[in-house]
Amino acid sequence: MVGNRFNIESAPEFVNVLSWTKSFRPAQCGKQPLPGATIGVLSVFLVRMMNSRIGFDWRDLEVFVAAAESGSIARAAERCRLAPSAASKRLSDLEAALGAPLLERHNRGVRPTAAGQALLQRSRGLLEEARRIEREVRSYGEGLSGHVRLFANISAIVEYLPAALAQFAKAWPGIRVELEEHVSSEVAQAVAENVADVGVVSDLSDFDGVALHPCWRDQLALLAPAGHPLAHAARVRFAQALEHPMVGLKPGSTLHSRLLRAAAELGRSLPMQVQVGSFDAMCAMIAAGMGVGIMPRAASLPYLDALRLTATPLDESWAEHQLYLCRKADGELSPAAARLFAHLAAQASPA
Repeated sequence: MVGNRFNIESAPEFVNVLSWTKSFRPAQCGKQPLPGATIGVLSVFLVRMMNSRIGFDWRDLEVFVAAAESGSIARAAERCRLAPSAASKRLSDLEAALGAPLLERHNRGVRPTAAGQALLQRSRGLLEEARRIEREVRSYGEGLSGHVRLFANISAIVEYLPAALAQFAKAWPGIRVELEEHVSSEVAQAVAENVADVGVVSDLSDFDGVALHPCWRDQLALLAPAGHPLAHAARVRFAQALEHPMVGLKPGSTLHSRLLRAAAELGRSLPMQVQVGSFDAMCAMIAAGMGVGIMPRAASLPYLDALRLTATPLDESWAEHQLYLCRKADGELSPAAARLFAHLAAQASPA
């Protein structure tokens, strides 16, 4: 293949290749097909036409189809925006490449020969397929289509992302967003290691390898069963919470690390009764009477009524914390991921 010219040996081989593409199925690739399987079809088609002696390109086929359909080389040249002499040369080159006359010249113009009729039938579908491939691939490059991996902590997923992602899906229906819930430290690590494209994290810890953009703010709250002594206070100090058995996240989470530091500043330790891996498990344990817990208020909202829990704002300066969009510090987002990042940044309301 030289430039965009495809080489084949003869017209029969060309027709055979076209016939083969008609019967192609994605399963023949042995891999999951790309969207629509069109890119896979064309790729195999191009490989089948590479090693040979004579060549033509898509433009030659366009001129031929235009001439066969209009019955005039002049009208074909106008339709393809070529000079008549250039269109005529392309047709002559195509006939030479395929080794068969394709158009019969007569006083009123041209008409396809038998070989030309066979080529015309195949070329229409092939050119439409090529245009479809171009549109699909171009849509990826322009960020109109694509796949974005979004990792976020539970606060963002529960409180902020549903409405934002619904609006994004409406605006960019060709972009698929794969959303996963992780604690902030895992989100940041995934973004830094290219496992995720975009992340939402809290400011409860320092993150290396990611660039942060402030978005939503969140409030830590004390969760307690409805009958607990702290359940109906207007606000609760952290020192008050330390007087009661606690339910918390497992060690290593950013929230657990922040609470450890806050307790150490008071000269106290965390009175952990049980530690779990998620906020929903925390809520279940608190509802069962295992202790009180501290979590982002947004993360508690789905469980308050169902489990008869209360969420009281934590009256500490560090309890109101910032959420951030994050991306890899030294990386470039794909067009689709860049669209999502910009959309979330516009939807967010930084302090």
